[in-house]
Amino acid sequence: MRIGIDCLIYFAFLPPAFLSPAFLSVSLQILFSLKLFSDPVEHLFDFLWTDTAFRVMMNASQTQKAYRYMNIIPWKNRSRRIGSLLLTFFLLLASASVLSNSGYTAQNIPSIQAAEHTASVSQSVNSSSREQKELLTVTFLDVGQGDAAVLQCGGQSMMIDGGKAKASSYIYSWLKKNQISHLDVMVATHTDADHIGGLSGALNYAKVGTAYCPVTSGTTKTFQSFVKYLKKQGKSITVPKAGDEFSLGSAQVRILGPTDPQAEGNNSSIVLKVTFGDTSFLFTGDAEREEEQELLESGYDLESTVLKVGHHGSDTSTSYLFLRTVNPQYAVISVGADNTYGHPTEAVLSRLRDADVKTYRTDLQGTITAVSDGKKVTFQTERNAESNTLDQASDSSAEKTYVLNTNTHKFHDPDCSSVSQMKEKNKRIVTESRDQIIADGYEPCGRCHP
Repeated sequence: MRIGIDCLIYFAFLPPAFLSPAFLSVSLQILFSLKLFSDPVEHLFDFLWTDTAFRVMMNASQTQKAYRYMNIIPWKNRSRRIGSLLLTFFLLLASASVLSNSGYTAQNIPSIQAAEHTASVSQSVNSSSREQKELLTVTFLDVGQGDAAVLQCGGQSMMIDGGKAKASSYIYSWLKKNQISHLDVMVATHTDADHIGGLSGALNYAKVGTAYCPVTSGTTKTFQSFVKYLKKQGKSITVPKAGDEFSLGSAQVRILGPTDPQAEGNNSSIVLKVTFGDTSFLFTGDAEREEEQELLESGYDLESTVLKVGHHGSDTSTSYLFLRTVNPQYAVISVGADNTYGHPTEAVLSRLRDADVKTYRTDLQGTITAVSDGKKVTFQTERNAESNTLDQASDSSAEKTYVLNTNTHKFHDPDCSSVSQMKEKNKRIVTESRDQIIADGYEPCGRCHP
């Protein structure tokens, strides 16, 4: 009976104070009131009397009562009362454990929980802040008459094309300067020398994860060099399919073309869309009207914030309907200054003007950097930020020195490797406009693209 009463009294005092700094003091107060102590405990009581919590929990009258009880405990009842004390303590500890698991805590637990909640909120805020700070950076490199772009997002990098072979050293230096020693993805949109040539420079500096190209074999020197340096890294070409997707940091990349696996030349160009938040970039390689029409019929979402203008602004690309469907706010033309192709043509510039597209050009503004925060895209140029890029079409009627092959009826740049292989009797050097040479029945060399 006495044990039951002891337990009930213990439980009555337990919840508000269990595991608190004053817990032991309260327990002693209860035990004293139940006459469970004798002389040895008096020394413990004297020691605890100095504790602040004990002084708070016990007033003077209770202290006097406790001393009085200790002085009148009969020695003959000590064994029974000590047994009661031990059993009650075991029950007390078991109850404390149950209450703790049920959600009851000490007086200082709420502050711990508050601290944990604060830490959790802080981690959430920091995580959200990191996500908000993640950017997609797209750098359109000035490689002259060719294409080259590097995309960076969330610690990952992708390179799309690399310009001509003579741009290799520039590509190497740029990657080194920007400490990009690993390219998660490399895309050779097609095998033309002005797109694939400089990728050898990139492969000499950076390790590559996956390399995409529309074909796995080719006879040109630049293509064979590309394959050679991939093999040195133990890599091979992956031919993507329309609809393939992968991530670049928080950005999503989707392959849109070519939709025809049998397509050749410019119309075999890999077309891909990079989406980051509410913004997107569309890269079209040298896709011409035929591939653009296939893309329009594919049902893919082509609308994009930024359009990398196809085929350097040639009239063979960026058809009116395709441009209207993409509906870009910005366009970038990667093109060489004073090139002999007449890129970009007045026809393409006129379409961009009609569509009210803010246009950037590497021939006039150098390397162009676009940064997206997921909501908007901002641009920086190497030079001439305010240049009127839509009123300066290239003049293909300007005269330049070319080498004609009177046997094959091809014309070449003087430094083209084909010139050294040409028989002297078939070689003819002229200084004329490109338009005039074509009018005379000659075709541009497929290797040097004069």
